[in-house]
This record gives sequence, structure tokens and C-alpha cells, in this order.
Amino acid sequence: FAERSGVINIGLEGIMVIGALGGALVLKFMPVTVGAPVMVITTVIVSALFGMIFSLLLAVAAINFKADQTITGTAMNMLATAAAATVAVKAMNTAASGGNDVSSDISYTRTKDLLLVHVGGFELNWFMLVAVLCLIAAYVALYKTRFGLRLRACGEHPQAADSVGINVYRMRYAGVLISGLLGGLGGIVYITAG
Repeated sequence: FAERSGVINIGLEGIMVIGALGGALVLKFMPVTVGAPVMVITTVIVSALFGMIFSLLLAVAAINFKADQTITGTAMNMLATAAAATVAVKAMNTAASGGNDVSSDISYTRTKDLLLVHVGGFELNWFMLVAVLCLIAAYVALYKTRFGLRLRACGEHPQAADSVGINVYRMRYAGVLISGLLGGLGGIVYITAG
């Protein structure tokens, strides 16, 4: 979505890291007793929101300030790794262990089991269904709607889109935010799949 709107999203790995951090926080702090549907929905929403909020850094820098998208994306990747691993995880592990052991992992294995569905002899993740639904929705949104046509027009020829009354800034923000939403979802899928 970001690339179709004319913004190269090099910071996608950082967005995925931040989305994974948001989902991991939900899995760590939400009690197991809430049930699978509430756990899946809450994890998806929080991961997507973390990804969208972090992608705003790219949107503001690249769209408003016209900064170099490659440098901004690379900086976002480094910032996300530092923020998630160094600051948040170490702070939580230090607080949990009384300040002695910071090498332990955030543990969410019991809540992670709520994300799995057992069908016969197979073990499936709820996020497989979410991924298929997102793929279908993305195809329809990009190629079968007026929004998708406008978004692609802003990426291919922004001056022409502007001349017919399309707000290029708004469409590029929409593309980057949708990219952040999907990147956040990709991050939580990545850490819960293993």
C-alpha cells in the first residue's frame, strides 16, 4: 500500500518489530482466562495499532518533511530494534527478576496456546485465517475500488492526481498507515508462529 502511494517503506522490518512487541505485551499481561476469541482479537488490534503508530514516523518524515525515505526507513529499523529489545524487554525482565537476571525471555507460552486451533492431526494458527482475509481485502481495496485507483494514481503520477482534485498527501498517509497496520500484524504472526 505504501509503495502504491509513492512512499518506499524501507522501515517495514521496524514496523514488524514494534507490532510484535505490542502483541507480545498483550500475550504477557492478558490473563489466560479471557478465552481464544478475545485473545486473538485483542492481540490483532494492539499489534496493528502499534504498527500504525510507528509507521507515522515514516509518513511525517517522508510526506511532510520530504526526507529521504531510505534513510528514514533504515533509522526506523534501528530505532525499533533498540526500543523493543534493549529498552522494553530488558526493563520488563529486570523488573520481573528483581534486577538480577536480564537474560530471561518474555514468557507467554500459555496464552500463545489460545492462538492455535487443532483440526484433526493438524495444528493451525488463527492468524492464517487473518492473513487470507487480509490478502483478499487488499486485492479488492487496491484493484476494485475508487480508493485503490486513487492510491495507485498518487504513486504513479502525483501531479496528475493532484490536478483532478485528489489529495495526494491524504492518500499517501492512508497508504503508509495501511502498510503499518499490515506490518504490525506481520510482526505478531512472526513471533507466534514458532
